[in-house]
This record gives sequence, structure tokens and C-alpha cells, in this order.
Amino acid sequence: MTKGRLLLKLPEARVDVLVKSKKGTRFSTGAGRAKKEWVTVGPNSAREWLALAEEARAYVSALAG
Repeated sequence: MTKGRLLLKLPEARVDVLVKSKKGTRFSTGAGRAKKEWVTVGPNSAREWLALAEEARAYVSALAG
């Protein structure tokens, strides 16, 4: 969570879909650099948080090998 929004690491293409559908916002560091694989999802999409969290867990697990 960051500022009341769920923070997730997902594939860049999935982040693009969430941003384009206005369900997510690309996460930026304090220096203003947007992260390609990081997205925040607001409370207006809270019903989808669990599914998105499971998707993120699967993605990160796959990266770890």
C-alpha cells in the first residue's frame, strides 16, 4: 500500500492495460521516474485487489524461478 493505493509488480503489458483502462496508475519513485512493471490501484477498484494481488504474486514467483 502506498497513499491508500495497492502497489503491485506486474508484467509491463499488464500495467499498460490497467493504466489505459484507468484502473491503475504507473508507480513513480520520489525522483519522478515511472517504473515499467509497477502500478498502483486505487480504492475504486478494491473489488479487484485480491485477484490483482494473486496475479502479482504469480508473476514475481515466476521471476524468482
